Amino acid sequence: MSSSFTLVWDWPALATFYKLPLHTATMIDHAVIRLAESGEGQIEWVAPHHQLRIGFYEVALAIDSE
Repeated sequence: MSSSFTLVWDWPALATFYKLPLHTATMIDHAVIRLAESGEGQIEWVAPHHQLRIGFYEVALAIDSE
């Protein structure tokens, strides 16, 4: 992944995100932004979503190639 992406959080993801401890939320936010801007991150396809590994956490992502 070398191009940048636009991030769109759906409301269930945001609701879960806002319940996380501040340190965890910050770590996840930085990793997702880094992936969107530069394609950097440990990401793999785990049907039906992409999965971004962030420390002990795994974030499910839907990537729309259009």
